[in-house]
Amino acid sequence: MAKISVPDEQQQWNENDDFNASVASLAHWAFLISFVVPFTSLIIPLVLYSTTGKDDAFVKANAKEALNLFLFQVIMGFVFLILCFVLIGIPLLLLLGLYTIVFPIIAAIQTMSAKQGDPPYRYPVIFRILQ
Repeated sequence: MAKISVPDEQQQWNENDDFNASVASLAHWAFLISFVVPFTSLIIPLVLYSTTGKDDAFVKANAKEALNLFLFQVIMGFVFLILCFVLIGIPLLLLLGLYTIVFPIIAAIQTMSAKQGDPPYRYPVIFRILQ
């Protein structure tokens, strides 16, 4: 029977680090899930913030950033909806929709590939209500 050896760097891998990065990325994937199941972009980061975020600062920071994106999306969506009466709001709503599709994908991928000690992903151009 053949004996299979595992390289040293794979033997030292800690499952807990990868699990926390995957859980943290779920806060960002929630924006894509919300196209199928409404309000998951609010519910999932809130649950992560209040449960896993108590023990893990990386999950808490990513959930907080996802909640900031949700608040930005709601506030700017309302402002752009009012601006639709002046016709400038229509392209701005389309850009907001594109932003909330593209950047959560980038954030989730960068969060999943994060190593221990890496800073959480921060969305560009948004205002941060939750500090």
